[in-house]
Amino acid sequence: MLPAAVVGIDPGKGGALALLSLDLYAVQAWDCPGDYLAMAELFGEIHAQYRLVGAAIEQVGAFRAAGRQQGAVSMFTFGTNFGVWLGLLAGSGIPHTSVRPQAWQKTLNGASGDPKERSLLEARRLFPSVDLHRKKDHGKADALHLARWALREFVGRGA
Repeated sequence: MLPAAVVGIDPGKGGALALLSLDLYAVQAWDCPGDYLAMAELFGEIHAQYRLVGAAIEQVGAFRAAGRQQGAVSMFTFGTNFGVWLGLLAGSGIPHTSVRPQAWQKTLNGASGDPKERSLLEARRLFPSVDLHRKKDHGKADALHLARWALREFVGRGA
């Protein structure tokens, strides 16, 4: 029987996919592949190795970042990636939930500061086996926190 796991998905352009096995023995994170076929291939490889019991995917609407409206291309990429990941989850029969960033970010230690930096710092602390040394690894960090959310949502315990 395959080991059970959950996944967290940050569907943004610099996003990522993370996996936590229910026993927390397996902790992995991947940058989002650049194209949809590669996304499906990565997801298929993970699904072939684990029995995925749930997933949390970040849901973001139009928002202001640093005082400016998010660009149309960026939001289109996010929306397209969001749809591809949802299709892969639904097509595989994996229960999933969409989580607004404000909800999962409440689980991070530290009350202030840049959310991306807080996410990275907390993920480095919680998941030292995952390579998160680059500033752009915030997508992996976010996906790991989303996987923690999925663990609580679908299994009833936290990482």
